[in-house]
Amino acid sequence: MIQLSRFILTDLRRIFKNRLSVFTIIIVPLLVILLTTILFNSYSLFRARIGIVNNDTDPLSRFTVGIVMSLFRGGTISYADPDYEKGLMKGEYNAIVVIPKDFSKDLYAARQTVLSFIPSPVDLQISSVMYQLFRSMFEDLQGSPFFDPQVLRYLFASAGYPAPKLVMSQKEEVLGFKSLLAPIAIFLSAAFVVLALSCNSVVSEKENGLIDIYLSSNLNRVSYTVSKVLSYTILGIFESMIACALFILLRVQLPVKLLILLILLNSFFHACIGILLSYLAGTTQTANLFSLSVVVISFFLSGMIVPISSMPRAVQILTKYFPLFLANYTLRKAQIYNLFGTNELVIIAGVSVIVFCLTIVAGTLYFKRR
Repeated sequence: MIQLSRFILTDLRRIFKNRLSVFTIIIVPLLVILLTTILFNSYSLFRARIGIVNNDTDPLSRFTVGIVMSLFRGGTISYADPDYEKGLMKGEYNAIVVIPKDFSKDLYAARQTVLSFIPSPVDLQISSVMYQLFRSMFEDLQGSPFFDPQVLRYLFASAGYPAPKLVMSQKEEVLGFKSLLAPIAIFLSAAFVVLALSCNSVVSEKENGLIDIYLSSNLNRVSYTVSKVLSYTILGIFESMIACALFILLRVQLPVKLLILLILLNSFFHACIGILLSYLAGTTQTANLFSLSVVVISFFLSGMIVPISSMPRAVQILTKYFPLFLANYTLRKAQIYNLFGTNELVIIAGVSVIVFCLTIVAGTLYFKRR
């Protein structure tokens, strides 16, 4: 235990004394957020899928939906089954718009109508863009004759009828830009930092001759591997906590207890991956290549930046077991639906334990060859 603590303290001291490591810890999150901001501004709705649940049996409401559907590409808006929750959870729909029972009646009476907008936790960034688009569209139509029943029936009538007001029955601030950036800064940036630094950990110590010194002093091989994993787990937690504190100060609603658990699992998983790759890499160049490759893969599979629904079916299935995606998905479920996400947490923990065991085995084999 004493040897393990010494290894952890030595690793952390070495990380924070190295100027390049400190530079990476500071710069990587800023670059990730900057890149994400640029990408978010370039999103289009060409692949968006909106489900309509019409609880109004009046033909006028169906005719209104038909007019709105005609404004979009085929397949963008379609009718959804009343049991739409499964479709939202699986990402089959980016959002569901629910038309209330008395929609047509309120239109005829020139009363304000309300449509419920329910986003999917998968590809929430697309849901956010759609929500802002439809809300802006309805605000622009406010006071126009578009939703006058006579216009809808005869395409000609007087002005003055209020447009439907799009509301979100869940927490609307989840679709805000700061909320969208939160998991990127908390999970993705920490993952990139941990991978970038941990992949070089064992390789650099071998090239500096420290491994030989450790072996000559009766090194406990398992303790060495565990200390490496814990050191970079602590680094990931430190990186994530700084981002978490920042977003809390910005008044972004975050489930703190669940978030702490997700930060721990996310940091642990990527620390295991980094140390495993460091054992497998023979040189610093190979370790850097491994690190860059995993960072790129994580970038695409995280679901935080690149929409999962736009990827091949096989890749979509793979993401369901990728801890970085599951961490983001679990946080979104908690923010939108107040669900804890026990199943996702179990999968993240299970995958992390498997990778940790592989890292222990890789470390044991590594020292046997020396």
